[in-house]
Amino acid sequence: MIAIVVPTNRPERIKEFRKNWDLLFKKHNAEVIIVHDGEKPAVETTTGAYSLGKIMGDEADLIYNFNDGVRNLGFAYVSRFLPDADTIVSLDDDVTPLGDTIADHLKVLGRFAPVTWLRIASAYTRGFPYGVRGEAEIVLSHGVWEGVADFDAPTQLVVGTPKISYYQGVIPKGVLYPHCAMNFAFKRKLLPYIYQAPMFGEINRFADIWGGIECKKDMDSLGWAVVTGYATVRHDRASNVFTNLIKEAKGLKMNEEYGKDEYFKLFEEKRERWKKWTKKVSGMN
Repeated sequence: MIAIVVPTNRPERIKEFRKNWDLLFKKHNAEVIIVHDGEKPAVETTTGAYSLGKIMGDEADLIYNFNDGVRNLGFAYVSRFLPDADTIVSLDDDVTPLGDTIADHLKVLGRFAPVTWLRIASAYTRGFPYGVRGEAEIVLSHGVWEGVADFDAPTQLVVGTPKISYYQGVIPKGVLYPHCAMNFAFKRKLLPYIYQAPMFGEINRFADIWGGIECKKDMDSLGWAVVTGYATVRHDRASNVFTNLIKEAKGLKMNEEYGKDEYFKLFEEKRERWKKWTKKVSGMN
């Protein structure tokens, strides 16, 4: 089973999202998990509505609302109530598919790829060791997007919204990348390591980036691989650059000095609890 997780705080937007995606969801027999953000975040599925308390129980403080990191509640729902979901796709409510985005993710998930050697061509060229060609299982497919790029506010102020190109391939072991949650897919075994970083107060718009950093570290240690650039969506809505500038101000400095702020102790504590809770409710070892 494929589970689709999408957070939203705009009823009119989620209707348009369903209109754009429902044919693909039906084609892949996907279960759609809509995470409604707000004062009382909740999950909506075909079987009904699930409150924060019903999903998380005593661990409700692991979920942070009023930001896109609330998608953690959707991942938690999959962990607890969808044992047959072997692939999870994360999307934003303002993206549309280009081709069969879901099939493109599925094509690369479960393959094996080298992570200690970088392939420089579409085929393995002379000198590339045979022993590392199937080195690591691909468990995460990081998608990209056409249209409005995922810039931070200072960059957007300088360059606007130009068309950009993307790297396609494996992210090597020991190398980090800016993980965007608007279009990615992963295998169920990765659920304990997929946790969007807590966002609150003056800290905003880095939930997926910082969650992605720690997830990549875990994948490296577990011998798993992540690829990027194989599945594409269209993103046409540019958020307000001046609003983002205010939201990102504190996080930009923290990102440049990643791990040094006291905040990261809280992040580590919450993330470790998320791992334990997710493994417990999903029956993983």
